[in-house]
Amino acid sequence: MLPVSWNANDCNPKSLDDKPEQSKLHVMVMYHTTSCKHTALRLYCRTKGPLFWDPAGAFATQIRYLGPAARHHREFATKRYMDSKRTDDVMSEKVPTLNQYIDWRETINTHAVEIFEFNLTDSEAEELYTILHYGTKRSHPKGQFTTKAIGLTCGLSVARFLHRFAEDVVEVDTVFFPHNLVKQLYNKNPDRVIIYRDGQLSYYIPSENQH
Repeated sequence: MLPVSWNANDCNPKSLDDKPEQSKLHVMVMYHTTSCKHTALRLYCRTKGPLFWDPAGAFATQIRYLGPAARHHREFATKRYMDSKRTDDVMSEKVPTLNQYIDWRETINTHAVEIFEFNLTDSEAEELYTILHYGTKRSHPKGQFTTKAIGLTCGLSVARFLHRFAEDVVEVDTVFFPHNLVKQLYNKNPDRVIIYRDGQLSYYIPSENQH
C-alpha cells in the first residue's frame, strides 16, 4: 500500500532510537511473507519515558513458538529481552527499543515490519502515556479502557485505541485487520514510515512533507 510517489531512503538503525527532545508515537504492523501478522504500538514521552504495548502478543512472555522456524532454532522460545516487565500487555520497565523488537521479530519468522512514526507534543504524549500505563475507568469521558487484549485482536485493539484517544494525532476508523489500519495510516500524513524487509531498513517521507 506504499504510495508510489514516496521515495525510499537508506535508514540508519540508530535513527530509530529515542530522541530525548522529541516525543513520538510508533504504530507497528508485522508481516509473515505477504499476510499481516501482528500490530503493536510504542510511545516515547519526553517527560515520562517509553512504553510498549503488545496487545495479545508474546514479547517478554514464556510462550513457546512453534512452526517453520522451529526447525532452525533449537531454543525457539527466545530468551532475549525477557527482563521487560509486562503488565496487561504493556511494558513500562526495560522497554524494548524499536531495534530490539525488530530483532526479536526476526527470530519468530517475521519478514517485514511497517512502522508509522508521528511526532507528538509533550501534552499529547503525556495523555497517551497515562491512558496506556493506567487504563481508564468507566467514569472517563471516553469510557473504560484496558490494554489487556484477547488473541487475534491486536489490530482491532490498536485501531480502537487510536480512534478513541489519539484522534488529535491520527484520526482513524476502528477496523479489525492490521492491513486495513495500514491503509488508513498511509493517508494520515505520518512524519515518517520505516520499513524493515528481510534484513533491510528503509524510510519514506510523505510527498507532502518533502518540501
